[in-house]
Amino acid sequence: MIDHVAEMLRRRPAPRPPRPSRRRGPQRLNSPNGPNGPNGPNRDARRDRNRTVRLAAAWTGGTLSAAILAVSGYGWSVTDAVDAATVRADVFGGLSGRPADSPATDILIVGSDTRRGLSRDTQHTLHVGSQAAADGQRSDTMILAQLAADKKSLTLLSIPRDSYVTIPATADRPEHKAKINSALDLGGPALAVATVERATGIRIDHFVQVDFSAFSSIVDTVGGVDVCLPKPVDDPLSGLNLPAGVSHVDGVRALAFVRARYTLTGGSDLGRIHRQQEFLGSLAQRVAASDVLADPGRFSGVVRAAAASIQTDSALSTEEMLKLALAAKNLPRDRMRFVSMPLADADYQAPGIGSTVLWDSAVASRLFEALRRDHPVQEAVAAVAAEPTANSDTPPPSAEATPPPKKHGQTRTHVAQPTPLAVHAADQSICD
Repeated sequence: MIDHVAEMLRRRPAPRPPRPSRRRGPQRLNSPNGPNGPNGPNRDARRDRNRTVRLAAAWTGGTLSAAILAVSGYGWSVTDAVDAATVRADVFGGLSGRPADSPATDILIVGSDTRRGLSRDTQHTLHVGSQAAADGQRSDTMILAQLAADKKSLTLLSIPRDSYVTIPATADRPEHKAKINSALDLGGPALAVATVERATGIRIDHFVQVDFSAFSSIVDTVGGVDVCLPKPVDDPLSGLNLPAGVSHVDGVRALAFVRARYTLTGGSDLGRIHRQQEFLGSLAQRVAASDVLADPGRFSGVVRAAAASIQTDSALSTEEMLKLALAAKNLPRDRMRFVSMPLADADYQAPGIGSTVLWDSAVASRLFEALRRDHPVQEAVAAVAAEPTANSDTPPPSAEATPPPKKHGQTRTHVAQPTPLAVHAADQSICD
């Protein structure tokens, strides 16, 4: 329905210029040839107004969509404000040797851990520390979001921040192996995109970077989100303090929920990834079930909150953002799927780096191929299940790794910690 109304408005013919009246002398307003008469020069404008009224009347039985706001005068004022607030950069201009284009739309979403621009009070409120304590910026969260070409499904692949990958060469640094989250700090969005493209073979169409304050503001604007914890948590590092079970959290506590590691997962990023996926599913449900898009004031608040603290590629216009957001919003939650990267070792000791995350290249290659072809990720899961003997991958030879650490005079034997390819839909219960 939303797309149908938007298409009707888009195809609305432009008013034709009024034909000059054949009568000379004064005309009565409502006479047949007068300005407001059936044959008068205002008939096209009147017809357009009547058509708009009919469309609006037809739509009042449901919710007012972002598409309607985007084509209205109010919507254009919001668009102008977003254009002024959003930071855009030429992310793709200097890239070379890129993968071939695919039918789907692939967006790299990065949650940056930069504190730049945050006041001391805001840093304290969000429990994110100071810029000096976390100099530079790294990708605290990295998600490859793929909207299918038919706009009927959305896949969100979480990329562990400690993934051990090859970082492409830059003007002042040669190609080298490192954690994937360092690419953003070493070369900004362009290097982050180049690193993901090299590691996956998937061509990135758009780049979106979100900081802490944007995340918190968006959650507050939609009225908070439900989250679930298996046990009570009091984590002073993230500021998370919640009981077991379901809690309704505001922006500050939501940020703590998706960032907490040490109390909930012992410092591991993998448990945090699962929690982030649960939160995104709950957020999608909240937006779909609420009246955010039906309330111009609240819709404007969401858009402005997001725009104030995000950075995108220069090709991602505000209109394109609205279209993508609208397509995602219209999806049934069972067509929004979260994917966890298949791993060969969740604690691989990389030379000169320490503990990293090593992908299962055999299984990951099937996943990336499905995404490149715009095929359902379930096909990759089925292919892996059909060949259980070919699913494993091993870390590089031990000669390339740093010696295992010693404890009390004994050498600790490292045991690989594989993690299988996992896919679940956003309609899954948040307490599952």
